[in-house]
Amino acid sequence: MTPEDLERYTQSQWDAVLHYLVGTPNMKVQPNPAVTHFLFQTDLMQPDPDYTRSSYNNKDDAPLVITQKGYDFMLQDNTQQVWHFIVQYLDSMEASEKKDKFQREALLVLICLSHSRFGECYSTALLTKRGLKIVKDLALFGLIYHKEIGGTSIFYPTRIAMQLVGAGGSGMWSWSTKALDEALAHPRPHNSSHLAIIVQTNFQLCAYTTSELHVSMLGLFCDVHSIRRLPNVIFMTITRDSIKGAFSLGIQSQQILRFLEKHAHPKLRQGSGGLGASVSASPLPGNIVDQICLWDRERSRVLWNDVFMHQPMLTGEYRAVHKYVLDHGYHVWSSERRNQIYIKYDHVERVQRFISKWRAKAASARGR
Repeated sequence: MTPEDLERYTQSQWDAVLHYLVGTPNMKVQPNPAVTHFLFQTDLMQPDPDYTRSSYNNKDDAPLVITQKGYDFMLQDNTQQVWHFIVQYLDSMEASEKKDKFQREALLVLICLSHSRFGECYSTALLTKRGLKIVKDLALFGLIYHKEIGGTSIFYPTRIAMQLVGAGGSGMWSWSTKALDEALAHPRPHNSSHLAIIVQTNFQLCAYTTSELHVSMLGLFCDVHSIRRLPNVIFMTITRDSIKGAFSLGIQSQQILRFLEKHAHPKLRQGSGGLGASVSASPLPGNIVDQICLWDRERSRVLWNDVFMHQPMLTGEYRAVHKYVLDHGYHVWSSERRNQIYIKYDHVERVQRFISKWRAKAASARGR
């Protein structure tokens, strides 16, 4: 297997995981069942609650859908995603004493991988039983290429697996970087996982990509009805409704801005580039950043509280109940003219007990 084949293998396997997360239909490469179980175990996915309520009584039959934590994972860059996987993988190992042994062995495997040579194959004969399981687990996510040839088991460390320990993240996805450079240099589209984004001041987003995964990811916060396609580029529009839709999924404004900055067109980060962006400046227009933050703040303009409306019936009841709820912190809003007192719903029972006692005392006082 050539180094280029290894790079393609890593990217295709990892993209399959992301495609499954975002729910891309008719996927060419389906992730291993162990991968989908891991995504569920780490709270990146959950059974579809609407599907179980309306269609099936058995929760095991419900398809998995992405969670709020999964959206955060999707919008991270590849390096952060892989590290998130490694941390969650170590944390999900068997409990008690076996967990410590497994974690030590996993760290030892990662350290050994960092000293291996890219493009060379290694036999699993020298690995322990735990070490072989770890290699097979990493292979499920495309971090290692594992193969059985006859009675011999071999594996190829990928570049990203080699650089997980003791190296920076700049070269971890060299294939993606190379693919981006080639795609931007040649206008004719070809299969690759490149993504370069230009956000314009008129809220139009221009994305150089041929990946349906990237289209799905952009559709999380862009208006999918505004999409226009060219052979190697798509155009979408950022709108208030599309951003609000992302917020309803649990996506934060900073996650959107971070994603757009991470995948900004290289020319936007070059001080001498044709688009005139400075090195220190953000690759995003200031009005776009400000507007997305303002849309985010709209959510905190109004606070919704569950309340109970009480309408006093007896003379003096309004003042007695009003004083009681004020003294105990149960008061939300009141109007003596309208004869209404709004009470925090969590404390309704306490207030009703007070009202019952007050009315009983008032009735006995009238009977004397």
